[in-house]
Amino acid sequence: MKKIVHITNDLQRLGGVQRLLVDLMSLQKNVFKFEVILTRGENEYADELKALGIDVYHKRDLGFFGVIKRLNKADLVHTHLYPSIYIAYFTRTPTIVTEHNPHYRRRDILFVKTLERIIYKKFKKILCISDGVKEKFLESIKVSPALTQVIHNGVDLSRFAQQPKAITAEQPAIKLGMVGRFAAQKDIKSLIKLMTLLDSRFELHLAGDGDLRAEYEQLAKTLKVDNKIVFHGQVNNVPAFLNSLDIYIQSSHWEGFGIAVVEAMASGLPTFATDVEGLNHVVDKTALFEVGNIKKLAEKINALLNNIRNYNEQSALCIKKAQCFSIQSTATEHTKIYKSVLVSNI
Repeated sequence: MKKIVHITNDLQRLGGVQRLLVDLMSLQKNVFKFEVILTRGENEYADELKALGIDVYHKRDLGFFGVIKRLNKADLVHTHLYPSIYIAYFTRTPTIVTEHNPHYRRRDILFVKTLERIIYKKFKKILCISDGVKEKFLESIKVSPALTQVIHNGVDLSRFAQQPKAITAEQPAIKLGMVGRFAAQKDIKSLIKLMTLLDSRFELHLAGDGDLRAEYEQLAKTLKVDNKIVFHGQVNNVPAFLNSLDIYIQSSHWEGFGIAVVEAMASGLPTFATDVEGLNHVVDKTALFEVGNIKKLAEKINALLNNIRNYNEQSALCIKKAQCFSIQSTATEHTKIYKSVLVSNI
């Protein structure tokens, strides 16, 4: 059985890349043997990966040359995110890379962009998680388009309810929510401001953590909506959290692919998202809003709830839409790529 090593930053529970890796390896474990090397973060999937028989190593324990030694013993390396892609450059093992975002600020620096144009030419295949990511990548790095391929991210739909939700006119509380890092990219600040436009029935539930949490908590107090917002911190059981909500909102400035949005839709949640690459091909166009336009978002939310039948229909439609992004099809496409690279390197 061929050995594939994934090298990435961390395996944090709230990361979309991280959840994707675990789900993919779970489906491919009978075809390939896997290892994971983490370059700087923690493994929060230890129990799941141990049950799958997948070993996880840390760069802090192996050292740089120890990492390269393990990569050199593999049949194929699959690298994700900075700085893992730089480390993978030094292995003699055939390597593929996945581009997970349409924009990386480091590439605004000419030296870095030039360096990465050299690094990426060494990789056997460059996978992009959406057409938008591929377009932005080719604009920036300018490798041969033949090296790239789009494989949309997928979700293990069996983990989510996949049952239409319903609300009633007498329901005392309407729970809005979002899952994600407390980073500027996610624009959680707009969701906090949104609560000033909605009546007392509405609650905002935020699952996540990060450097901006204290700033967001202070903003909620300043706007006098802290009594309507619950900061849950890191949530290990995302399906249960989503099942507790009535509406999901993804307010990001950009996304590579909206895994969190697909998970919400698979939970039967009517879902709103910003009209940006990575989200606007996942969510129905009627549920999109411009980044930061909380007035329009409030109007859409109120319109949805003014018609109970409409809410119920949207819930069912979201479940149907989520079926298009099954992890099984994502795993099948990855397996094809792995096998083609392994065969071409014989």
